[in-house]
Amino acid sequence: MKLYKYKSYEEYKRVQISANKSKINSSWVDTNSIGGLTKYIFEHNDDVKFGLCHGTRRGLEQQAFIDNFDFIGKTVEVIGTEISDTASTYPHTIEWDFHNVKKEWLGKVDFIYSNSLDQSYKPKECLDAWMSCLGDLGLCILEWTWNHGDVHPPNKFCNGINCTHSGSKRDPFGATLKEYKSMIKEKYVLKDVLTNDPTKDNGETHRGERFFLVIENE
Repeated sequence: MKLYKYKSYEEYKRVQISANKSKINSSWVDTNSIGGLTKYIFEHNDDVKFGLCHGTRRGLEQQAFIDNFDFIGKTVEVIGTEISDTASTYPHTIEWDFHNVKKEWLGKVDFIYSNSLDQSYKPKECLDAWMSCLGDLGLCILEWTWNHGDVHPPNKFCNGINCTHSGSKRDPFGATLKEYKSMIKEKYVLKDVLTNDPTKDNGETHRGERFFLVIENE
């Protein structure tokens, strides 16, 4: 496990905004996987009404959830957060540091999804903040791929500019899948570990195996 140490919060925010803008035209998200997660969430709670997606850049995650819930006849409000001032450019997206919690979210969120915990400078506290937002049937889903570890295997989609190692200045938190699981189990219930179909992955900067760690409060 690696965690990059910044000199100050201002440095962290500056680096994250710069990284966001340099990668604004690319996306990590696999919308086919989002379809599967939508079905999973609905089967768990058919009264789902509100979700959060953290660290969403161009907002593809929340739009995919909205569209997939709409497809099954369910209207669900889904908001994405992004620390950069580019957030206002994209639908259903607010400019927000995902380490922080709005009072109206506390205990009110049906699901949280993020593939961006590697961008946290204090991941355990960040997870605590997210979990505090979940309602009684709430689920937090963290996506993990090799990119979230502290060692990267070769990736044909990496152009050498937009791909960075977790545990580095741009992506400060790097941990193996096993370490993610251990961190989760310190306080919370690891309900499931889901996987995608790598042959149907339509991500722009990653195509392949993805793991989705489904977390509940005790």
